[in-house]
Amino acid sequence: MTSQATPDAPPVPRTLWGYLDTHRRVAPSRTALVHPDGRMSYVELCADAEALALGLLDIGARPGDTISYQMPNWAETVLIALAALRIGAICNPIVSIYRSREVTFLLKDARSRFVFVPQTYRGFGYAEMIAPIARANGAQMIVCRGGYPDALGFDALLARGRELLVQGGAGRFHETDPTKDALFLYTSGTEGQPKGVRHSQTTLLSEARSVLRATRIGPDDTLFMGSPLTHITGFAYACIAGPVQGLKVCLLDIWDIHEAARLIAREQCVWTVGATPFLQGLLADPQMADDIRSLRIFRCGGADVPPSLIRKAQARGIRAMRTYGCSEHPTISGGVDDDPAKAATTDGKVHAQNRVRIVDLDDESRILGPGAIGEIQSRGDEVFLGYVDSRLDAAAFTPDGWLRTGDLGHLDAENYVTVVGRKKDIIIRKGENISAKEVEDLVAELPQVRQCAVIGVPDGERGEMMVAVCVLEPDTSLSLDQVAAHLTQAGIARQKYPERLEILEVMPANAAGKIRKVDLRAMFSPPADR
Repeated sequence: MTSQATPDAPPVPRTLWGYLDTHRRVAPSRTALVHPDGRMSYVELCADAEALALGLLDIGARPGDTISYQMPNWAETVLIALAALRIGAICNPIVSIYRSREVTFLLKDARSRFVFVPQTYRGFGYAEMIAPIARANGAQMIVCRGGYPDALGFDALLARGRELLVQGGAGRFHETDPTKDALFLYTSGTEGQPKGVRHSQTTLLSEARSVLRATRIGPDDTLFMGSPLTHITGFAYACIAGPVQGLKVCLLDIWDIHEAARLIAREQCVWTVGATPFLQGLLADPQMADDIRSLRIFRCGGADVPPSLIRKAQARGIRAMRTYGCSEHPTISGGVDDDPAKAATTDGKVHAQNRVRIVDLDDESRILGPGAIGEIQSRGDEVFLGYVDSRLDAAAFTPDGWLRTGDLGHLDAENYVTVVGRKKDIIIRKGENISAKEVEDLVAELPQVRQCAVIGVPDGERGEMMVAVCVLEPDTSLSLDQVAAHLTQAGIARQKYPERLEILEVMPANAAGKIRKVDLRAMFSPPADR
C-alpha cells in the first residue's frame, strides 16, 4: 500500500489504509474520532471499519461497487466511508437535505448497489423515503439506528463483520488500486441535473497532503468538523485529511453555534474549515471568546467572504483565511503563510502543487497577465478524474488538460487568486451549491409565471440569499408561499426554496433577449461589504 521513496525518507502510502495501518500500529490509543455519542481510538476505528467492510463483502459487495449513504455527521458515516475504501468500492455521499427527486437521480446515475440511511433524523423518515427508490434501482438499503421492512440493519452488519474478523476474515482484504474511482460526489449542475464528480484515492490523498502542508497541521492538532461529511469539505477533511495525519477529528451532527463552541473548548480544537455563516456565528457572541480560545486556524470558503470578517477573526487571534476550491479541484489556494492582509482581500495564494491561469473569456488560448479578469483555469494532482457522465468531460477540460472552473477572477504578481464572479449559474447558500436553472424551471411551471430568473444576492447569514424574480401573466398574482407549496409538491430539497420573491413587469435583457442577471443582482442586492 506504499510507493517508493528516497532511502532517507519513509515510503509514502498510496492508499488511505496505508496511513491507517501505520497509525493503529504506531499510536493505537490515540483518539481518532470524537462523535456525538462518544469517541474512538485509531485501533478501534480501524477494527470497526474493517468489520463493516467484511460485513459488506459477506452480502456481496465487491471492488468497484457504488456504496451510497445519506447520513448525518455520525461515527457510522466515517465507518461507511473507510469500509468502502478498504474494499476498493466507491463512496457516494448524498447530502441530507436532498429529497426524493434528487435521490432518485443520484442512485440511478451512480449505479448504487448499497445505500445507507438513518431510519429517521431530525424528524424526517429517510428510510421510508429511500426504500422505494432503492428497490426501483436494485440497491440494498441498510438502516442505521433503527429498522425498516426488507432492509438490513447497520448494527447486525457490523456484528457479522466482527465475527468474521475474529475468524481471520482480514485475509480477504487485498491492496486496492489507488488510481481507480473512490468517490462519486454530486454537485449541482448549471443545467439543472447534478453532476457526479469522480475522484480516486490518488487525487484525494494529494488534496489532503496539500491542505495539511498549507495549513501546517500536525498529528497533535485537533480538527473541528461541523460541515456535513456528505459535502466535499467534510469528506475531504474529516474522512481523508484527518486519517492521513493521524489527528483527532471532532464531529458535530446538529448545527448549534453554542454547542460548536463548547465542543471546541472541551476538545481544544485547533483548526476548522467552514462556510462564512459559521465564522460569523463564532465571532458574533463575545461570551464565546473563552470557548474558542484554542481555535487558531479557520479556512473560510463556500460563499462570499467579507474582508471585514477575516480581519475581525485575525484581531481575535484566529488565523482566518479565504480559501478557494470546488468539488472538481477541492482546495486550490489559501494557507497560513499567506500575507494576512491579502488573506482578507484575496482568495489566497495558489498552493505550491497547483497551477492557475486566467484566460480571456472570448479566446481561452489567450492567457491574461496579472490583474486582468477572466476565467480561472487550474491544474493539480488533486483535480478530479472526470464526471460519472463522461459526456460532460469535454466541456470541463481544455484541450491541453486544464480545468475550466467556470469562475471569474484574477491573479496578482505574487500568485494570489481572487474570485470576482461566476460564469456558471449557481447560488451558494450556507455553503451549498444550488443550480439556479433547476429552480427556475420548476417555478416556471406555475401557470401565473411568464418568466422566471433565480439569482443569489449577498446575505450576512446565508452567504447568498436566493431571490426568485418573476414576470407574471396578465391579471394574475403570486406569493412566496405559493412558490414554496409548488416546490414541495415537486419533491426538491427545502434548501432550494427561494427566500424572497420579486415581481417585475419586464426583465432586463440584452439584444438577443437573454435575461441580464447582473442587472437583477444590482437591483436587489444590499450595499456591499467594504
